[in-house]
Amino acid sequence: MGTDSKTTLGQTPEEIEILRHALGLQRGSREFRNHFVTGPGSIDYEHCEALVDAGLMVKRAGHALSGGDPVYHVTEAGKSVARRGAS
Repeated sequence: MGTDSKTTLGQTPEEIEILRHALGLQRGSREFRNHFVTGPGSIDYEHCEALVDAGLMVKRAGHALSGGDPVYHVTEAGKSVARRGAS
């Protein structure tokens, strides 16, 4: 990864991959989770913040299980983008 080019969906390939990973779509066609944990300094953090700004994820405060890092959840709009990004 490491490209800033946007897809026809308006997100970078990294952002599409984060949405799909958060939903567990790499293992098949069914969603089996909806969370992604990352924090400042991580390679994925800025991408997740951009997805929040785009309304494709929501950010929740971190807790003990996330090591204090924020937990991101994919919105319905984000799910639609993740599904289309697979094609």
